[in-house]
Amino acid sequence: MYLQAACIQRVGRSEEKHPQTIRRPLRLKRVRANVAERKPSILVKPQSMTEVAMQNSRTLGRSNSFINSGFHRIGMALTIAAAFGVWGCGGGSTPSSAPPPAPPISVTVTPGSITVLRDATQAFTAKVTGTTNTAVTWSVAEDSGGTIDSGGLYTPPQNGAGTFQVIARSQANPAAVGAAVVTVPMPQVTIVPEVVTLHPGGTRTFAATVSGLTNTAVNFTIQQSAGGLINSAGLYTAPAAAGIYQVVATSVDETTVTASATVTVTTSSSGFTSTGSLHEARGLHTATLLPDNKVLVAYGSNSSSYTEAAGYVGLTSVEVYDAGAGTFTEIYGDDGLGIYGHTATLLQNGTVLLAGGFINDVWAYGPSTSSNGAGLYDSATGVLGGTGNMTANRGGHTATLLADGKVLIAGGADTDPTGTGLASAELYDPSTGTFTQTGNMSVGRYLHTATLLQNGTVLIVGGALTSTSNPVATAEVYNPATGMFTMTTDAMATAREQHTATLLADGRVLIAGGTTSTGTGDPTATAEVYDPATGSFSVTGSMAEARILHTATLLPSGQVLVAGGGNENSTAEIYDPTTGSFSITVGMMIGRSGHTATLLPNGSVLVAGGGIFDGLASAELYH
Repeated sequence: MYLQAACIQRVGRSEEKHPQTIRRPLRLKRVRANVAERKPSILVKPQSMTEVAMQNSRTLGRSNSFINSGFHRIGMALTIAAAFGVWGCGGGSTPSSAPPPAPPISVTVTPGSITVLRDATQAFTAKVTGTTNTAVTWSVAEDSGGTIDSGGLYTPPQNGAGTFQVIARSQANPAAVGAAVVTVPMPQVTIVPEVVTLHPGGTRTFAATVSGLTNTAVNFTIQQSAGGLINSAGLYTAPAAAGIYQVVATSVDETTVTASATVTVTTSSSGFTSTGSLHEARGLHTATLLPDNKVLVAYGSNSSSYTEAAGYVGLTSVEVYDAGAGTFTEIYGDDGLGIYGHTATLLQNGTVLLAGGFINDVWAYGPSTSSNGAGLYDSATGVLGGTGNMTANRGGHTATLLADGKVLIAGGADTDPTGTGLASAELYDPSTGTFTQTGNMSVGRYLHTATLLQNGTVLIVGGALTSTSNPVATAEVYNPATGMFTMTTDAMATAREQHTATLLADGRVLIAGGTTSTGTGDPTATAEVYDPATGSFSVTGSMAEARILHTATLLPSGQVLVAGGGNENSTAEIYDPTTGSFSITVGMMIGRSGHTATLLPNGSVLVAGGGIFDGLASAELYH
């Protein structure tokens, strides 16, 4: 009660001096609360002092009755004094507390995200808070990400591109950092048009655009010394000599950044014109001329539709081209799970046998497994139905219609791209809808060719034994009468795969192009001719361009149109069997490889699709 009274009295005096700052009801409440809360700690000191007094009384030898009561009163007084000394009356003092923590140090870099061209620089600034020391140390997180000086001036890498991080680190606290994201695009030159066909002395103006550099100037040159003339404005004049030439646009700022256009100079009056486009962009598909003169385009590959895929993705799409209307009609849409590397064979009853191929899909993308499935397309009803399965899984095989109406299926691989060539072969019988085994080839092959000869036998040429082995130069002939394969008298002069084999009007077979090593790295321009009468190969004139995944189509004139191939080549040439030589003809409107070329009844050639990985939807006609 004394403590409360003393506190109340002091609070009252304080209010008289500071009537605006002290509110009695609240202060009284705090006093009571403080006393109640602090009571256990207050009792400690009186107990201790009482013990001291008792010890003193014992030492003096006095009676406890008087000494104890006196020391109790002294102890209580000391207790109250201690309470006032610790927090007073509770009217104006509060318990002491630790000083507030220092604010954290943070670093912010400006700009936080930016694109910097490779021949430019960018200044960055850093704001440091939480300290008076605002100095930072600059760096680039990636070793190949460029450089930055102590003032924050960033210089991109001279021969690189990508996304990098600029770092500002506080010198007051190295753990405090700020970062900015820098995108350095790859410089690129584009040239238009990319493909041109001119007569000798003809002219065309080229334009070039530079991206990824602040300096957009280019120099125009011609790759071949006798390839014509071009001025600084891009005006090109074709030479007098026919040929295939490259116009090159080179960045003035970075001479390694270039783009080229292909110029075909020819006296030919033939040419390519555009026609309707496919509904589904594709390459590595098949195209089959139907009895009603329409063209069936089936399956194929196109990875550009699926960002998850890095290679071939099979298609289920099937389309029909109407030459009269110049349009494609899709009869079966794509569902992301399809086939490429299959075969399509027009049977004598007008149906088309679709057999085998590699299967891949966007959801479970990986190495493509081959299929033994087969189907029949009825051109009369437009319906795709089933038939018996092959005896083995195959992709990259061949299918050849025999004189008796059966189909010879030969070779192929079990998987792509790590497959092993098969030596087995089988026959499809349309009358029963079944496949039966026939004799084996001498060696396993895929990516080979098979050509029906005029005597009814089938010539098998080249191909590879495995995906990692170089192609072979050997060839063999299948005899339907015996069901056996026999090696030819000699081999080709050049081992090759992914080449073309075209039956000429005189019964010989033109073998052209292909690659001479595993994969697509070494395309060849060489060609040779197989003569069934002698069972031997002889070298003929070479093409103007090395080609792989190209097409070779026998024209009504007896000549052969060779088009595209390689790295999306747009050029075309004509092989003349009478002279054994190739000559330049008008180039295609766009570069293609893995496309199809189908001779139409009117003598024109439908060239459709293409693209080794990224399919093309465009199509054109050669006249």
